[in-house]
Amino acid sequence: MGRKTTARRPGSPPTGSRPARQLVTAASVAYVANCLWGTAVAVRLIRTKKLRVVHHGLFVVTATLTGVAATTPVWTRDRTALFLLPALVPLAVVPRTNPRSGAHWRVAVAAAPSYLGAVLARRRSER
Repeated sequence: MGRKTTARRPGSPPTGSRPARQLVTAASVAYVANCLWGTAVAVRLIRTKKLRVVHHGLFVVTATLTGVAATTPVWTRDRTALFLLPALVPLAVVPRTNPRSGAHWRVAVAAAPSYLGAVLARRRSER
């Protein structure tokens, strides 16, 4: 009636799915890269007159990887990607906010706790 636990042998692979862990990592790296690029543009460290497509491309990669990673609990036993589900809301809203307003970066940063939670949960499941 209690919770069923399985012991891991030393040297055996961690529980959870390797593709799920890799997708969580890839989505998190894409998110950080997108935030860094957007910040560099906002503080005028990078001029994007002709490179605007980079930020848009990074956003598409981030949203796609996050969406795919969030589905991994459906096809694996790894539940760490469930932390990414709340990040889908800011990712859906941020393209509809004015990039020159403070709302754009605030909405984008609202996804950060989800990515951090997923990475920390992934690292914990590896132990």
